[in-house]
Amino acid sequence: MTANHALPMSQKQADALRREWALLLKMGYASQWTSAQKMARQEEIATLLLQAGQALPRGMTRQELLASVPIRNAEGGRYYVDLADIPQPWRDEFWAALHGSGRPIVEGVERAAYAWDWEGWVSGQAFGDPAVMQTLHQLAEYPVLAALAASRTQATRLDGRACRYLYEAAGSVLAQYEVSENERAFMQQLGVVVQTNPREAEEVMLMSCLEVAQGVREKPCSAQQANVMRVAAMVIGRSFPASQKRLSAAAARYFEAHPGEEVESAEIVRRGWVSNLPRLRDRLEHKLRMARAQ
Repeated sequence: MTANHALPMSQKQADALRREWALLLKMGYASQWTSAQKMARQEEIATLLLQAGQALPRGMTRQELLASVPIRNAEGGRYYVDLADIPQPWRDEFWAALHGSGRPIVEGVERAAYAWDWEGWVSGQAFGDPAVMQTLHQLAEYPVLAALAASRTQATRLDGRACRYLYEAAGSVLAQYEVSENERAFMQQLGVVVQTNPREAEEVMLMSCLEVAQGVREKPCSAQQANVMRVAAMVIGRSFPASQKRLSAAAARYFEAHPGEEVESAEIVRRGWVSNLPRLRDRLEHKLRMARAQ
């Protein structure tokens, strides 16, 4: 329809329609509506604006698009999106991009996709090398990944796309973990990189000790953390009896499951896991006091 044959619509009415279109992106708006009803209304608004010769609603940002599509959880801890929830034209574009990729089978859902595929696609990431991204990887081989997955799934193996999703979903939390060279190489294969320098590495180690000392975590993620926690329990003052007990117990549990990985205190310093024991004591005690730990 040309502008000469446009249906009459005031600027105020057009602006109101564009605001409604934007509100429909928010899941809290018109919550009594189904996703299909919301998208049908969005398409109706776009048609009305087009027929009136008015500007269409602005394109969504990536964050708005992600926020508009709910992440669902199927039985067995599989996180997925229902393509019926994705507004057009992104629905068809995403479905075309999924060609050749594995997709979950969810009862009652006509077309589903893994959440990490959807979020990766919106973020402009390719699905990656099939040799890495579609292979199932043992979580036990990557302690940080296993810790991140524990609260989301009971699976012992995940494909590369799921692994990358877990790493990236962790965001800044990932910096709190000490990552082994083996796991770091795996992360690089997935396109996930953790930047660390000596000061950052020390802070990560101290925060790991603090989390265990406070009972936030029950065990270390690596032999390096376990050895530092064992020594930390020995060097911190008697003002922190509960923290000493938790650190010592966490280290003991790790070494019970991984015999032969315990090293002497001097070796911990020699390997650069801590700069020296007095500094470890002083900095950790400072953090414990700030956290009002016992």
